[in-house]
Amino acid sequence: MTYGSGNSGDYKKLKGQTIQVTDTDPTVNLGSWATGGNLNTAREFLNSAGTQTASLGFGGRSGSTSYAITERYDGSSWTEVGDLNTGRFGLGGTGTQTAAIGYGGATPPGNTDVAVAETFDGTSWTEVGDLNTVRRAVGSVGSTNTAALAVSGVTTGVQAGVESWNGTAWTEIAELNTNRQQLGGGGISTLGIVFGGAEPTASAKTETWDGSSWTETTDLNTARSGMGGSIGIQTSTLAAGGSTNRTELWNGSTWTEQNDLTTDRTALAGTGTAASSIVFGGDAGPGAEEQTEEWSFPSTPVVQEGQLWIKTATGASSVMKGYAAQGTGAWATGGNLNLARDALAGAKNAPNTAGLVFGGHATTHAGGKDETEEYNGTAWSEQNNLNQVRGRLVGAGTQTAAIAMGGHQYLSSTTIHRDEVETYNGTSWTEIADLNTPNFYAASAGTQTAAMVVGGNTPGTANLTETEIWDGSSWTEVADLNVGRNAHGAAGTTTAALAYGGEVPAPPYRITNSESWDGTAWTEGSDLSTGSIHHGSGGIQTAAIAFGGSDDASPHGRVSEVEFWDGSSWTESTNMSTARDRMGPSAVGSVAALASGGNTHPPATAVATTEEWTVPFATKTIGTD
Repeated sequence: MTYGSGNSGDYKKLKGQTIQVTDTDPTVNLGSWATGGNLNTAREFLNSAGTQTASLGFGGRSGSTSYAITERYDGSSWTEVGDLNTGRFGLGGTGTQTAAIGYGGATPPGNTDVAVAETFDGTSWTEVGDLNTVRRAVGSVGSTNTAALAVSGVTTGVQAGVESWNGTAWTEIAELNTNRQQLGGGGISTLGIVFGGAEPTASAKTETWDGSSWTETTDLNTARSGMGGSIGIQTSTLAAGGSTNRTELWNGSTWTEQNDLTTDRTALAGTGTAASSIVFGGDAGPGAEEQTEEWSFPSTPVVQEGQLWIKTATGASSVMKGYAAQGTGAWATGGNLNLARDALAGAKNAPNTAGLVFGGHATTHAGGKDETEEYNGTAWSEQNNLNQVRGRLVGAGTQTAAIAMGGHQYLSSTTIHRDEVETYNGTSWTEIADLNTPNFYAASAGTQTAAMVVGGNTPGTANLTETEIWDGSSWTEVADLNVGRNAHGAAGTTTAALAYGGEVPAPPYRITNSESWDGTAWTEGSDLSTGSIHHGSGGIQTAAIAFGGSDDASPHGRVSEVEFWDGSSWTESTNMSTARDRMGPSAVGSVAALASGGNTHPPATAVATTEEWTVPFATKTIGTD
């Protein structure tokens, strides 16, 4: 970060940047910890799932006693729920409060390592397929109970082996570059990150996973071991505790030290996001802990690494935004779908190398499609079909843990508006509980077990304001949008989402309005630069993307424009190669996106082409005249 003094006019010729003025001098933007409710049973080497306000803690030990205890957190207190079938410590775990998975660990007597895996449905645990290798002190990556990684750990010594869970079975995949145990993790099963651990001494190493291989990247500032759980995503995660009280925040390229935990502790569990998470249990010496701490990161960044600040003559300050170590993004041609179609859906959280699309229409829109295709970064392959033929549906999740929601189907004399919902486990689709309201041209966010459907159309209502939340077992209507809309975009999770653009029944028809969701209510925020409908969308609440769509210049005039959201404003970026709308979208933050199929106009044609968006990390240079 550069910080100079003088009149801001001295810097007015900095190329291509916007200087934004604040009322005060810059202050470093750091997250903070607050005390939460204590566990009912103190323990260490336990694991976790869920969010800060809806989390799950299971297993662990205290002294020589291993526990099967499971406790549920509601944001203020812990309540005991159904026990694990096998009491153990040093297990891996991930998922949500109502759809979790725990795997591996060690059991008494003799601390015997096990391969047992169990899934939790909100009430009870059920044994599922065992790991291929017994292991304890295992690292965790994932956000659902149908798509997770069991990373390294201890069996006959510290290992580097990794296994992937697809909801049915465990598969051995590429090993870490370094043998480790008790490491921290984040991300999803196709785009993950692990850090720290013991080799056997404490390690600072960080490795990222792209769905096929592990790559070493920037080390932690403080070596540590004794971390559990999965926090955040690959480009935004948190390392907290682990034989220290130090906390560090990862932004996709560097670790930044934050405010410390209250106490040094190891063998703790953690879950949530980099902006809102929870850690609990562990060992602060001597003995097991029951303490819970809640992490919050300011929603409006002030100073971040890579920004340039300028002191003005009046004593105020300016900041040049957007100078994180991130290069210029570009679109590249990918493999064609096997079936040309539009109005299809995608697994919104899937990376470029592991896409999933399903449903849609042919150019004539007759009937609808039920076909499903998977992408490996090069080519699409046909998979098992949806149970319900439909187009104009929405999706969420990943390639191995997706959810398909709503849509409609054209028939010869009528149109069926769909309320059916299906989940995909990497192999087949299963029908689950229906939406409360049939819906098409809605927007979606979240995961397979924690999904959101917002806005859209239904018979007799052109623009819905309704929001429905899926918790892994049922749909619940929550607070409405401020502006009803359809054919819009969305990004984020069920507790931190963004809805943007879309169509309303009166001029200007195509809107720029954007709203953010905090888990309770929608709040209007900064507008898109251009009103559009049927654009691709995805990412998280603080790093979203909108691409392609139709503008308001002419009826159904397809566009190629791309915009990025950084948590405070939208910025136009590199256009797509082909103007199109109604694609099968996915995005990981705003640094990797996939646009598949869609419709070009004129003429109105369903296409099979794919475009891949990538933003590389790079050192940026400020030029002057």
